[in-house]
Amino acid sequence: MPLGGAARSPDPMKASSIKGLLVGAAAVAAAAVLSSVKPTTTSSAVRPSVLPAREAVARAALSQVGNGDPKRYWDDVLPGVNVGNADWCGAGALWCLHQAGLALDKHWKLESGFLLTPPALPTTKQPEVGDIAYFKHNEHHAVVVGVAPGVVSLVSFNGVGGLVSESSVEPARATAFFSIAPLISSANA
Repeated sequence: MPLGGAARSPDPMKASSIKGLLVGAAAVAAAAVLSSVKPTTTSSAVRPSVLPAREAVARAALSQVGNGDPKRYWDDVLPGVNVGNADWCGAGALWCLHQAGLALDKHWKLESGFLLTPPALPTTKQPEVGDIAYFKHNEHHAVVVGVAPGVVSLVSFNGVGGLVSESSVEPARATAFFSIAPLISSANA
């Protein structure tokens, strides 16, 4: 009841807006339920799409933007080893792969990382979301989270200000892009 004690009649515009919001929320809920229903198949030749794995790598990276504490990454990729104040860009990139269920058998190797640890990931001239960018001039790793003509969007662990940060670069600025396609293939095998 409003101040002064007199009851007001309901505002028809508010009621209409609330009704519209409720209908919209119901539609969103229905779409969520429908999208969670998985079709069944009896064919053993059907394999999951590679897109969800790549998206999962990118989502893992993007979920960390702003974080400045590398402990969770090192604990995952080099368990039981105190790395002190070591740079952690590669540890974050490998952690993202692990979060997507990829490269679970790969761990960080001191002095060599993980990209070239046998079996080494192949390089690619056409990076895709989820691939790993490498910059030799500062031995830096980053996760590819977007690709457009002439530009690659990245998430860098131990990036700007020592935080996980986003950036965009021309592909030619990277020394190499390492493809995660073999990791996806082996995970789907």
